[in-house]
Amino acid sequence: MKTIIIIPSRMSATRLKGKPLLKINNLPIISHVVERAKETGIGEVFVATEDKEILNEVNKNNGQAILTGTHKTGTDRIFEALNLLNKKDIDLVMNVQGDEPDIDIEDIKNLDIKMKQNSSSI
Repeated sequence: MKTIIIIPSRMSATRLKGKPLLKINNLPIISHVVERAKETGIGEVFVATEDKEILNEVNKNNGQAILTGTHKTGTDRIFEALNLLNKKDIDLVMNVQGDEPDIDIEDIKNLDIKMKQNSSSI
């Protein structure tokens, strides 16, 4: 089974403005999340965003991003991104939150294992 990780991200957070691009050790939070997701080795990693600033920053930092329309939820953003990517060989879609720069990669790996064991789709 093949998994894709899609990280929804947007600049319009209300509690902390511009959160995805705030830097920790000179790297934006969203890029830290992308790197953690890539370290798992479980599949391709994409950021789904409505903001060109995020798209450019992710691409600049060796990540992959796709521009979506405006959505009310991250799940809606992921759905559009998946359709835009048009990847036919994906069995599982994993939503990793874009504001957890210290996410434990073992948690992501374990979720992938559980998704496969339970034949989850998202």
